[in-house]
Amino acid sequence: MTPLGAPLFLAALVVQSGPSDSLRFTAMRLPESALVLETRARPFAVRDAISDALARGELDAARRIAAAYAVAWRDSFLVREVERFAAWPLERRAAKVWADSARRAGIAAYGRDGATAAIRIWRRALGRITPIDDTAGVAGLLGNIGAGLLAESRVDSAVTYLDRARLLASSVGDTRVEANAVGALAGVSEDRGDLAAAQAGYVRALALRERIGDTRGAAADHNNLGLLAQTGGDLDEAHRQFEAALALNRHDGRDEVAATNLVNLAGLASVDGDFALAVRLYRDALATWRAREQWADAAAALHGLGQVELRRGDYPAARASLGEALAIYDRTGPLADALAVRRDLAGALAAAGELQGALDELRHAQRLADSARASPGVRAGIALTRADLAARLNTPAEAERLYARAEFLYRQAGDLAGGAEAQQGRGLLLLDRDDYGRARTLLEGALRTELAAGNPRAAALTRLSLGELSQARGDTTAARRQLAQAAADLERLGDPVATAAALGQRAGLEAAAGLPAGAESLYRAALERLRGRTAPDVSWHLHSGLGLARRAQGDAEEAARELRLAIAEVERPSRSLALAERRSAFLADKWEVYAQLALTERARSRPGAAFEASERLRAREMLELLARGRVAAPADTAADLVAREQDLRRRIAELTRELEDVTASDDAVRGSSGRPAPQAGREALDRAQEAYTDLLLEIGERAPQHASLVSREAPRWQEVGRRLAPEQAFIEYLVSDSGSLAFVVTRDTAAVVDLGAGRRDLARLVEFARGTLEGPHPLTPPLRNAERGMGGEDLWRGPLRQLHEYLIAPIEEAGLLAGKTRLVIVPHAELHYLPFAALVDRAGPGRFLMERYEVTV
Repeated sequence: MTPLGAPLFLAALVVQSGPSDSLRFTAMRLPESALVLETRARPFAVRDAISDALARGELDAARRIAAAYAVAWRDSFLVREVERFAAWPLERRAAKVWADSARRAGIAAYGRDGATAAIRIWRRALGRITPIDDTAGVAGLLGNIGAGLLAESRVDSAVTYLDRARLLASSVGDTRVEANAVGALAGVSEDRGDLAAAQAGYVRALALRERIGDTRGAAADHNNLGLLAQTGGDLDEAHRQFEAALALNRHDGRDEVAATNLVNLAGLASVDGDFALAVRLYRDALATWRAREQWADAAAALHGLGQVELRRGDYPAARASLGEALAIYDRTGPLADALAVRRDLAGALAAAGELQGALDELRHAQRLADSARASPGVRAGIALTRADLAARLNTPAEAERLYARAEFLYRQAGDLAGGAEAQQGRGLLLLDRDDYGRARTLLEGALRTELAAGNPRAAALTRLSLGELSQARGDTTAARRQLAQAAADLERLGDPVATAAALGQRAGLEAAAGLPAGAESLYRAALERLRGRTAPDVSWHLHSGLGLARRAQGDAEEAARELRLAIAEVERPSRSLALAERRSAFLADKWEVYAQLALTERARSRPGAAFEASERLRAREMLELLARGRVAAPADTAADLVAREQDLRRRIAELTRELEDVTASDDAVRGSSGRPAPQAGREALDRAQEAYTDLLLEIGERAPQHASLVSREAPRWQEVGRRLAPEQAFIEYLVSDSGSLAFVVTRDTAAVVDLGAGRRDLARLVEFARGTLEGPHPLTPPLRNAERGMGGEDLWRGPLRQLHEYLIAPIEEAGLLAGKTRLVIVPHAELHYLPFAALVDRAGPGRFLMERYEVTV
């Protein structure tokens, strides 16, 4: 069932009224044979015509209509009901008329204000009609309430009402109410994963309706059978059923119900990638429901439009449609639909790089789902989206937990397609951990399920993951085949962002094979798919890959330009994150692009630009460290501003963590915990962020030095040089997977030296040296003795000499330390905590020339 399926088919079940005045007016004027033909042609208007006649005291008209209907459809139920009404005293008649009017008012409220408002009206009507012993009236209201409860996902209560309605209706021969209850209970079976029982129920309901000419109900059953076929992956059958429902509703002039069928046909068009048709159908349905002020239905069409815009990569348009749908659902309900929209809205925000907004939406959705004890399917969807976002934020442990929970909840809900999406996410996590065997098992299982369920987009994305897996295992032939098919399928389905991602994967494969020209062509084709779209999670990979492909072909200038574009795309989403830990985790796998820019600028003989690229990376790292600590305030008039800035920054981090903690578990925090309630915490965070923004403006005017400290502006090498004495040299290291550089700055020059080693080599050597220095072990005294040149020198001297050869000797050989007696050394993170006095040892066994070098870390 599509996300829009459940509320739409329930709306079709409860909306049963239509124009009836013309039939009531002509009942006394037409000959009996003509009236029989009229009721045969318009059975949907008969009940309301009889109700209107009884309300006006026109018993003869009611009798004639009921008799004609009995002849036309061989159903005497309405004849019996009219005679029972005629035999009642006036008080009971008045109660019956009032309850029937309230029932129809509830139907109108359902379309306008949602199920909650309708249920309130129907319950009042039920309370009024129960004492007068009107079994048929009670059965009808019980069926309406049951359908409304089902729309609110209150399944157990709904089943109780619907079962009772079915039994009462059957006992008095009310075929229409019985058929409605049978159809609604079939929907429950579908939601519980019993598709065979669901299909049998819909078919039985359809047969009952055809006996009495209930074309409106028959259209609802066709609609539901279409949804069932769609769930089973038979899209052709789904299309036939939706078209049959649409034909029935249009034939009888039920445009507002036909809009339901348009929405479901739009969903099929979206699955097939025919977005133009999907948008047209959604907008047609939306226009109909807006004109009739059926806001809950309009929200469903808006949700569908938002989903189409998501698939097209138009995230601003998606946010607009989803935001409008959410505003309606927050007012009218049902909660399950509001949560589904919040989930898609979070996806749109994340795809556009607004990661904090996505986190906030999902946090709110989780609180609502927990407090309302939402159904497993609803909670599974939220868990899956949270898992996807956790994976994007480079928090694999959190992602693993959430994917596992989503899979468990989807299993409870009987949603195999949803479970396959969770499996695909877990497979990608295993792929990142190089656990290829388990990753392949999960991904291939997910692909089989998605193909069987008729979900081509999900299947294409899983093929993309399988292509990445084949590439990681060295099977380039399989990788090319899978990536090509994934790209072609996503192109056909009209998903430009996912298509760009698939083309980028293929380009990466060509680049790894030493074919930069082929890689460049694919990268450019991928970027063309993204033209005019904001998708930083994909575009930074493409710009970075294109830059490296151009560098491999000797065009360092364009390579630098593309790498700068990649960095801009990386920083766009990271800026949206409020919590320092979140930003650090998000950037953890993206530092390499900064290093590649520095390497490229060095290749262009631009040491200053290379230094600035390195400092830009280091500035980000420094800001994350500052967010965790505190700096001394200056002893001047700006001291209070500096202190307030740090206090507010820490307060924002605390409030954000508290809100994160609320959704770290499956249940919302309850009781007295000393923490603010979620809503109060959200408001406090908003106030703190606004105050921080204002404070930074004031600091920029009164404390510019501190303002520069908490900004991301990287210094130029000339600014560093001005701080150095003539005898000093500043050495800063940039370590990356593909190579490492040393930047050497003096008062008047800047130079770059290639160290000839990558991150892994240096990291292993540093760890070895650290281990030998930290001791103690049998041949080596503790570090404090080693620092004094006391004993055990043979064991630790080797790795230190090697580090010297890697980190200092290349700089000396370049003649950059001539005349320098003091060095200021800034290590890369891999080199932290290593005594740098050891790195500048050039004087032979056991001696550290501390008189020549001042080492500052």
